[in-house]
Amino acid sequence: MGKKLAMITASGAVILLLIVLFVSLGEVVIRAVHLIRDGIPFFESNAGGRVGPITLDKELGWKATEHYQEALVERTKNGTLYQVRRSQSQYGFRSFGDVASRRLKVLVIGDSFTQGTAVSDDRTYHARLSTLLDVEVFAYGVGGYGTLQEFLVFDRYLDLVRPDLILWQYCANDFINNDNELERLSRLNNNGWVRPYWRNGTVQLLSPKESSLQIRDWINRHSRFLYFVVTRLDRLRAANTRDTVEVDIEAEGMRHAGFARAVVVTDELMGKVRNRAGSRPIMAFSCAETEPYTQAFRNISAHHAIVYWDDVARVVQAAEAHGEDVFGADGSHWNERGHELAAQALAGHIRAEVPLTPRKP
Repeated sequence: MGKKLAMITASGAVILLLIVLFVSLGEVVIRAVHLIRDGIPFFESNAGGRVGPITLDKELGWKATEHYQEALVERTKNGTLYQVRRSQSQYGFRSFGDVASRRLKVLVIGDSFTQGTAVSDDRTYHARLSTLLDVEVFAYGVGGYGTLQEFLVFDRYLDLVRPDLILWQYCANDFINNDNELERLSRLNNNGWVRPYWRNGTVQLLSPKESSLQIRDWINRHSRFLYFVVTRLDRLRAANTRDTVEVDIEAEGMRHAGFARAVVVTDELMGKVRNRAGSRPIMAFSCAETEPYTQAFRNISAHHAIVYWDDVARVVQAAEAHGEDVFGADGSHWNERGHELAAQALAGHIRAEVPLTPRKP
């Protein structure tokens, strides 16, 4: 019996050693790739949670990496290759104009569509707006952001930028990412990162995964290889798009209790945006037109005197229906042509709504 136990113990030790060696080798490989490709120091503890254009943050959950730049080749949905030169400047802004400019200043807040990592700096929709309207643009967006994260960024930089106009980019995932219970049930809009949620009038940092907050947070901050593994597993699970809460929401609409709850939270948060903005005009649009999300955005915007344009995404979607190649390789985010079409639609609306006169000295 003692000999058998010793053999089992020895076998377990060997398996554990092999696992440790495998993880260690994976860690070395991933860190070497990050060093060569992204310039991230090899021994930096998961680069402070830095993964290319994203950096983990104790308040925001994650944020746009400051002073980041990269040149790469992207692919459109139809397979066309194109060169991309992307960068993020001070504070992680994708576009950061001159705060002392006499031109009309526009502050743009959004998520991955505003971060626009698959589009060159001068071809994002907000960069094109700067040219089309001759305005000074400040644009901050981060993939996976919910409304609370966007509000916290808005609150942090509003007084620095002092914009004349605020342009807010909605997306259907906002409702999922604004509610921890919904996000736990989502395979499509759940990146596994700890994020802040607005719950009962307070900000709470929570994990959207069943595994403990401490384990996921430790992996995110300390092991680039394990982070790579768990995120790939998340993507594999996300491939089953039928087993996700979004299917139920789109079938039930406001009858879905979780979605109704998320709408209330989102409404509260956009109320905080309006209060912080004061009398400044706020315009908003969504990255896609899908019910019941679109009607919820219309109602929330009307509740807080926010002008909502529901045709911006439709312009891009209509172009695809007519055979244009407007989406990136993932089939959901806009490529350079998609950004161009969105900018043209937005520019037309802004010209009609806002006097584009220079600021007084």
